[in-house]
Amino acid sequence: MSKEVRLIKKYPNRRLYDTAISGYITVADVKQMIIDYVEIQVVDAKTGADLTRQVLLQILLEEEAGGSPIFNNMMLFQFIRMYGQASQSVFAPFMEQNMKLFHDWQKVAQETAPAGNASWLKPFSGGLQSNAGLLQWQQSLQQQTVQFWQNMGVMPKEEKS
Repeated sequence: MSKEVRLIKKYPNRRLYDTAISGYITVADVKQMIIDYVEIQVVDAKTGADLTRQVLLQILLEEEAGGSPIFNNMMLFQFIRMYGQASQSVFAPFMEQNMKLFHDWQKVAQETAPAGNASWLKPFSGGLQSNAGLLQWQQSLQQQTVQFWQNMGVMPKEEKS
């Protein structure tokens, strides 16, 4: 059984119309739908062109402009350098798989934590030293990622002394 996709129409005046509720919504409403795992598709009301990606990027830009951005300047530089390179075709599936793995891990961690208890987040909020296994896992993942990008030619290989 496939999940129903909620259709949102975007009008030339940049207003968003949610066809499920027959009313106008905001970008913040779209963000909340995504957080709530509602499958959406945004289309141009006049042409029917798919604008979902543009709206998702707009949400990301607004989040990044806020107080706790995920992407630092170095990461953004690397993303920009990736475009047009042969490694670009490898990057998207790599990131997609890593995001899926993290999401799956996060979901299991949340489901196994007592209700209302975010203790599963403690290792990520400064308590890494107290959890050697998690620290080792993070370092291993970091090494593998750096090695992957070095082998792809995106990052320079470190010279051994």
